[in-house]
Amino acid sequence: MPSNNNQAINEFNQQVKPVSLWADAWKRLRKNRMALLGLWIVVIMAAITIAAPLLPLYDYTKLDLYHSNLPPSFRTAGEVALSTMQARMDKIQGMIDNGRKDLQPDLDKVKADYAKVQADMVTNPAEKRVYLLGTDYLGRDMLARTIYGGRISMMVGLIGTVTAVLLGILIGAIAGYTGGRLDNLLMRFVDIMYGLPYMLIVIIMMSMFRKEGASSIVILFIAIALVSWLDIARVVRGQIISLKNSEFVEAARSMGASSGRIIFRHLLPNTLGVIIIFTTLLLPSFIMSESFLSFLGLGVSAPDASWGTLVSEGVQAMELYPWRLLVPAIVMTLFLFAMNFLGDGLRDALDPQSKNRA
Repeated sequence: MPSNNNQAINEFNQQVKPVSLWADAWKRLRKNRMALLGLWIVVIMAAITIAAPLLPLYDYTKLDLYHSNLPPSFRTAGEVALSTMQARMDKIQGMIDNGRKDLQPDLDKVKADYAKVQADMVTNPAEKRVYLLGTDYLGRDMLARTIYGGRISMMVGLIGTVTAVLLGILIGAIAGYTGGRLDNLLMRFVDIMYGLPYMLIVIIMMSMFRKEGASSIVILFIAIALVSWLDIARVVRGQIISLKNSEFVEAARSMGASSGRIIFRHLLPNTLGVIIIFTTLLLPSFIMSESFLSFLGLGVSAPDASWGTLVSEGVQAMELYPWRLLVPAIVMTLFLFAMNFLGDGLRDALDPQSKNRA
């Protein structure tokens, strides 16, 4: 009796449930433990940064010089500050006992600060704060600055990647499908852009057009995405060239489909797997570029911060206050490794040839 459903029948007259490309890719991705772990890490870290205004975090821009350079601790800020000041007083007192009488004013100042913090512990709620990841040289909470810095770093990576992908897809698809003189002209322009020193151009743009506040972030977006579309344009062009003479494209032409419809409704969806893989591998490179610029002092302007600016500030005091470097560096490294593991897993999951692997 013929079946009434739409399931396929194999050679043994058994019903076979069809599996879409994306369902099959997700099934293979779940088997890759490192890629799945990377996916969870990326999702969790992105969710934390997005929800940062809703989390019980201290103001990451508020200064408190009495809490400067406090180490990570589960104790209150007042207790940590008092123990730090006590250690400093003991050290200065020992040097004074050894003949350094000129340090007496420094000792008096530390004693005055110690007395003020003691008094503030009763009246000032700020002394009851707990800095789980310590503070920086201006007494700002490293946990809050790392989370809010992640927002900017991820935003730079995401917007830069989206801009590069859209430009690369548009130029690569047009060049690959039309061919001929237009393809030659576009690819020669890409070759010229490839010959330019990318990072030097970005540094020059940031130096010339950098402004305070949000404008510096906008200029950073433009500078990083300016020539970052070249690789994906070549990748998309190659994919389009390999597909444009396929049977389904000829069928679409015979039905009167326009060139735009063929490109965006038939060709690009068949290159989506490659584009997704390239996007996941491109995003970490943008975050690294932003971190490099911030390390040179050409990135995000104060009071905002990114992982790059936090690492740059931490390097200057890594010997005395290592947590200022380790906290943002570990978080950024963890996110970049997770993105690379995820990109690797997506490449295997979306590769049709990987179906035959063990």
